[in-house]
Amino acid sequence: MKKQILILLLLIIGQNFTNAHTCEDETVKCPIDGKKVTFCVTMSMTTFGSFKDFQKQGAIGNHYEELINTCPKCHFSGYIDDFKIKFNEEEKEKIKSYLIKFNGITIDEARQCLIAAEIKELQKKTKKEIAFCYVTGSYLLRENNNEIEFRKELQLKAKDNLISALVNNEFEDKTVIANINYLIAEMERRIGNFDEAIKYYDLAINDTNKKDWVEPLAKEQKELALKKDDNNKI
Repeated sequence: MKKQILILLLLIIGQNFTNAHTCEDETVKCPIDGKKVTFCVTMSMTTFGSFKDFQKQGAIGNHYEELINTCPKCHFSGYIDDFKIKFNEEEKEKIKSYLIKFNGITIDEARQCLIAAEIKELQKKTKKEIAFCYVTGSYLLRENNNEIEFRKELQLKAKDNLISALVNNEFEDKTVIANINYLIAEMERRIGNFDEAIKYYDLAINDTNKKDWVEPLAKEQKELALKKDDNNKI
């Protein structure tokens, strides 16, 4: 009997280990000043559903915190691939001039996302690339009651860029349009723009190319907007 219990425990431990988030350190050099920056790059993780704004849940460890990193010297921020870009001198000076305003400021993980997004704006990257930096930053502030205004600022910028991405036809897969309209609606609801949220929920619900899960979820969240509920914890 003891042997059977031991085997069962080993199986459970092994299953939990398999499901755990794992990452591997990769060191790159800041493209602005050459300072070394280490990313913990996600190698595996297990998700168990998501929040209503698409943030994954489960055995994901610090996945979102590790997506975007910052140079401790100049505060250049971005994904690991952004640190592998070769900038010319003109581009470097432009980014350096932008980063000056962050001198002497503590750069937490959410502000790393803000900086990454604004650098992509300087580079004239696609609106959807910019938007998801802001969305990621908002995820990191989900439980932070001391940064509500900053979280809403990120969500406002996220939805503005998502709307621009739709206008620019940046999403080739037409079945994704409803997802994006739904996400815009969620950003609007979470910052308290309930009428706008309802408009975008309806766009998602009435999209003939939508995926099956969109309509019930959009209708569920639309009810919150109708009640003027800006709950950001879900």
